[in-house]
Amino acid sequence: MSDLPLLVDPDWLHGQLDEPDLRVVDCSWYLPDAQRNARAEYEDAHIPGAVHLDLSTDLADLSSAIRNTIAKPDALGRTFGRAGIGSGDRVVLYDRLAGYSAGRVWWALRYAGHERAALLDGGFERWRHERKPVRGGRESHEAASFSAREQPRWLASRRDVLRVVETGGATIVDARGAPRFRGEAPESTRRRGHIPGSVNVPHGANLAGVPPSFKPLHELRELYQEAGVSFDDPVIATCGSGVTASLAAFALVLLGHSDVRVYDGSWAEWGDDDEAPVASGP
Repeated sequence: MSDLPLLVDPDWLHGQLDEPDLRVVDCSWYLPDAQRNARAEYEDAHIPGAVHLDLSTDLADLSSAIRNTIAKPDALGRTFGRAGIGSGDRVVLYDRLAGYSAGRVWWALRYAGHERAALLDGGFERWRHERKPVRGGRESHEAASFSAREQPRWLASRRDVLRVVETGGATIVDARGAPRFRGEAPESTRRRGHIPGSVNVPHGANLAGVPPSFKPLHELRELYQEAGVSFDDPVIATCGSGVTASLAAFALVLLGHSDVRVYDGSWAEWGDDDEAPVASGP
């Protein structure tokens, strides 16, 4: 078991920055239309000691036709090792959107067999709001030994999702915004809508306050229960391309759920598969 909480606050992290087994990762990432450059923002200001990892390049299988497909665990292990993350290190992850992309890197670490990872609650915005120190430029650490151990229980395939659609046995949670879930907003795929039988918990609904941070646990639990999630049944999280689905997985694990997988292909795969069933509306 990990000796690191799943969620840490700026005071906790600030007090740990000089510990030799701690690694901090800036996971900031944006959709192409956001007109923001995550690496440039990192170089302008970041938490001292943090390295930057990009989920769409550093952690992705670039040979896949589906965007943001997670790399194989051995490739993830090499990437994490080059970033200075060793198998025994504690890792704190943050981004500039309160977990939007940090959840994906947390999930990638879990998939590669590394459980000593946490999210910084409120991310970089809260860190700055609480007047914690920042640093500019690029940082690096000496390469470390990261022994990847694939954990298939974190990953769901198209076949797994189709089986749930046809026969049940799990709840599918879609973390996209409500207009995309209903099929009313543009998509980069040929089709719009959602996976039949899925429930919608937009990723932003996990957060509240200024700067945005995770809701109190009792409110977070109510959010998922009111959407139709049973904590006794398996869950498969999905979204546009597996990014915010990973934040949903994190939130459910934070609440104590023990069987949560991420459909890595998500709508990027399902929406272009003419044989996959599609629903629209609420």
